[in-house]
Amino acid sequence: MLTPVMRRTAGAVLVAGAAALVLVSCTAASEAGDAADNLPDLSVQDFTLIDCADSVVWGGQLDTPRRPYVQECWTGSPRLPFDEEAQDIMYTILAQTDAVDVSAEICPEDSFYDTAAVACRAAEDGAVRYRVVVALTQPALVLHSLPDEPTEEEIDEALSGATVEVLLATEEVSEP
Repeated sequence: MLTPVMRRTAGAVLVAGAAALVLVSCTAASEAGDAADNLPDLSVQDFTLIDCADSVVWGGQLDTPRRPYVQECWTGSPRLPFDEEAQDIMYTILAQTDAVDVSAEICPEDSFYDTAAVACRAAEDGAVRYRVVVALTQPALVLHSLPDEPTEEEIDEALSGATVEVLLATEEVSEP
């Protein structure tokens, strides 16, 4: 049986815990809002913002993020090969924020096959993760344009200017 003093103490602990939870939620939402504002505007690099549902690469496969997290899809033909473009976009995010590159822990290795060519980069800033994924829209076309034993220069030349789609996203950092 709880005494009146014990009830007041328990009530105070519950109120303090609820207030702390609200404060943490507000802080996380604020960080996520700031992160969304820090996503680079790729239109300055001649990319076009598209609806992710209309994406050639991800159309219909992406889950809509929970607010306040966001995702943007872009398309274009960058001067850089797709993997270097992913790195360039990530450098922009790292320069604008206090985020730390966690690509090695979060992302699979870059791939370049006739069925898929994808480069992923990730960074974390507090409770928010930035994700950058760049993918060729027609990897088979690029791959089949290469000689049998291409040099690095020939590969880079074939990839430069190839049409890509970029996924920029913010998401909650999940606990392991």
